[in-house]
Amino acid sequence: MPLLKEDELIGVIAIFRDQVLPFTDNQIDLVTAFAAEAIVALESTRRERRYRDMQMELAHANRLLTMGQITASITHEVNQPIAAVRNRLSAAMNFLDRTPPDLEEVRAALAGALKGTDKTSAIINRMRALMLKAPTPTDSMDINEAAREVIELTRGEALKNRVSLQTQFTKGLPTIAGDRVQLQQVVLNLIVNALQAMSGVGDDDARQVLVTTRQAEPNEVYLGVQDTGPGVNEETLPRLFEPFYTSKPNGMGMGLAICRSIIEAHRGRLWATRCEPRGALFQFTIPAA
Repeated sequence: MPLLKEDELIGVIAIFRDQVLPFTDNQIDLVTAFAAEAIVALESTRRERRYRDMQMELAHANRLLTMGQITASITHEVNQPIAAVRNRLSAAMNFLDRTPPDLEEVRAALAGALKGTDKTSAIINRMRALMLKAPTPTDSMDINEAAREVIELTRGEALKNRVSLQTQFTKGLPTIAGDRVQLQQVVLNLIVNALQAMSGVGDDDARQVLVTTRQAEPNEVYLGVQDTGPGVNEETLPRLFEPFYTSKPNGMGMGLAICRSIIEAHRGRLWATRCEPRGALFQFTIPAA
């Protein structure tokens, strides 16, 4: 029995019996109906697989785009510890040139240089993890620690745009279970969007982004990113998370849509609200592990 989709052969159902007997009309009708159902099932599976592949490709493209937007921040974050390491090593050389050599100061300078190299390595590892296409294993994590790693990557961008990036983390929050890279991608998108929202704010004192965490009820962990930009109007608010909807000239319109799909895949909720007198608050909750 051929499986045909618009006259295209996509498979075959073969039925055998031990004895040479003709198939009855009922048997033929049954196989024909089964073949039709099989075609629908195969096509549904193919489309679902294609949808998942496209979603992963879009998520990866959005992640790379976001990372590209904070290249200056990454450069700043890497250059800073490298410069500190060079200064420490230069100081160690000077202490060695003394008569007699000041070994205590040399040891302190080398210890500082070692700490600087560790910081540089940590920054590069965070960059690499965020840009990897393959998802990381699901594990238990501290939302505060995961958010701090992302914030360290964005501080240079905040300085460049003269934005005060503040945190207000609640200690002792329960851990959450999920894909660390994906959840950090959400936080990264929200912070970058908040920093970009400040481009039209003229007063430096008014350029502020606040990242907060707290316990949410029932048994949930909350993270919010609030900015003091122009905010969003009532007409735009319901469409913010629609695929391909964007207010940015060069935007893909997929960032917030992907963020919501990631949060919902973790059994959470992502939403946005207007702030008074200005600004916007993007927030999500994730069930505790």
